[in-house]
Amino acid sequence: MQVMEDIADLLYQGGDERLDILDNGNNKYHINPFHYQDLFNRGSCTCSTLNPLTAKVLESDIDFNNDEELIRLRDNHAKRLKHLLNYEGKDAFDLIFAPSGSDLAYLPILFSKIFYPEKEMLLLLTCPEELGSGSQMAYLGKYYAGKNQFGDATEKGDDVNARYDVSMARFKARNDNGLIIKHTEDIKETLAKYPEKSKIGALVIGSKSGIEDDISVIPNLNKEAIWVVDLCQFRNSKRLVNHLLDMGCMVMITGSKFYMAPPFCGVMLLPKSLTQRIEQSEIKPEYTEGFDKIFSKYDFTDSFPKLREFFPSQLNKGLALRWEIALNEMERFNEILRKDSLRIIADWNDVIKECIANSNHLELMPHQEKTNQSIISFRVKSRFGTYFSFDELKIFYKDITADEYEIGPFKKIFFGQPVKYSCGAFIRVAIGAYNIYNLLKKDETTRFDFDKMLMDIIDERAGHFI
Repeated sequence: MQVMEDIADLLYQGGDERLDILDNGNNKYHINPFHYQDLFNRGSCTCSTLNPLTAKVLESDIDFNNDEELIRLRDNHAKRLKHLLNYEGKDAFDLIFAPSGSDLAYLPILFSKIFYPEKEMLLLLTCPEELGSGSQMAYLGKYYAGKNQFGDATEKGDDVNARYDVSMARFKARNDNGLIIKHTEDIKETLAKYPEKSKIGALVIGSKSGIEDDISVIPNLNKEAIWVVDLCQFRNSKRLVNHLLDMGCMVMITGSKFYMAPPFCGVMLLPKSLTQRIEQSEIKPEYTEGFDKIFSKYDFTDSFPKLREFFPSQLNKGLALRWEIALNEMERFNEILRKDSLRIIADWNDVIKECIANSNHLELMPHQEKTNQSIISFRVKSRFGTYFSFDELKIFYKDITADEYEIGPFKKIFFGQPVKYSCGAFIRVAIGAYNIYNLLKKDETTRFDFDKMLMDIIDERAGHFI
């Protein structure tokens, strides 16, 4: 039992302070990854826990204190991801691991510095208000947290490397009415406006509310920028992943959103052509200085022998455990027929929309049809008819997830945390891989009964919120 408890402790290690368990027994998302037995979870867009199947990893015979075994495990994770995401007979990408999507956001500016060492950088970022603040700071070359994956203190907001000169052009996700904005022409104009700078295009397919950017801008402008596509929610097909890689894009994914592993576990997929370009470039210590406090040698697979020389030989046990959990979930979900999972998602989407339409205090966000079906975003109204502000939603969210309920066998509920946009805020419900796996086993007539109860609770609580 002690060995299992020691392994469980690794769930909270090997990342920034978002993993920390606070005095109330939860992390900053108001959840504890180890408390899953009585939880009804519809918040895979925010944070997830273990589940009865992934908890079995804690009973595995993996020796997390054996460095050689951990190195083999990391190599095995890379092979399993390649097997899941490559088409048969293909090897389209290499991998760089990281504790979170925020850490992955440092990589595009590192590569831009290697390719264009004398140029200032311009990063074009879409959907900034629906990305974590950590990712935005990382894209600017700033420390986004108070500690790194090795447990060392970092000064939040300080430059990772003072030689980096990064400016950012932000393209907000929604207008004042909550409508999703298309940025294609604005991005083209901005790229043309700064010919002297090295450019990084950071698009998102799967923001907090499931927004999917128009990627048609990439093929026409591929030579003008390094492109990175944020797929961190990872509610997408293998076909899209390979399409983006074929266009020369870096692709950010995680195993801790749709695939519902405990937070955090990220990986960057790099097309082979980009790997080759990096390894053929001159890499000087002044380019990687500071980034050796963010990445380990073992975050880079063997495809990066030259780059690996600049990083410390430290192993992240917690990240290895979380990726083992994520891959177990990914491989199990991969056995489900795609038509069956899409049918469940569509049916669930219809049920939640109907609940919102029949509610007294909930209102679907505009352009919901333009977002991923496995996330539904909605505003909340008070009994006086006014929308909850972002600050009010934060209090509402914290209160409602802290209380106990009776939803069949479940006593606690969890859903997607509040998101702020220019003139408002919303909350979300989302289903992930383990949810779909369970819903498929339920009788069709009662399949979504607990979801309806969840929406009734949110609606009823909104009417009594002061």
